[in-house]
Amino acid sequence: MKRWFIRRRNLLNAGIYEIKNWFYVKGVIRAHKNTADWQNFGLRADWIGRIYTVFNPVMPGDQGDTLEVLRLKYAERLKPVNVYLDKLGLGMAVAIASEDVPDSESLLVVWYPIFEVFTMKKVFWTTVALLIFFLTKLDNWTYQGIAYLWNLLF
Repeated sequence: MKRWFIRRRNLLNAGIYEIKNWFYVKGVIRAHKNTADWQNFGLRADWIGRIYTVFNPVMPGDQGDTLEVLRLKYAERLKPVNVYLDKLGLGMAVAIASEDVPDSESLLVVWYPIFEVFTMKKVFWTTVALLIFFLTKLDNWTYQGIAYLWNLLF
């Protein structure tokens, strides 16, 4: 019983840390999105807290390179943006992902706040369980069954 409580408390602390991290990222974006450096790098932000830019990594001298060499060159060309975001204090608060833009040689590069505890799956199923509980006014036994199923899912 005590072990369950400790695990839940640590999970709650991790969730609170992720929410604080998200508010921190949103505050940094709000404070710096109109600066000259932000505009020079072509950075944009959405309401979720993601920072993104479209990056054209292919230069005229890159035509005969292998995929591994191209990836190293892309990382080297993105280094100034990463240094700038690190200078803003976002180095450990965001993760980076990239994907190809259709019908072009460009990449969409996205920096997003790190979430491990509050995933969309957990938020969705927790909301469904709470709605079932409160809308149907279930008794305690049924609530324990929903809590048991929730623990099995996560």
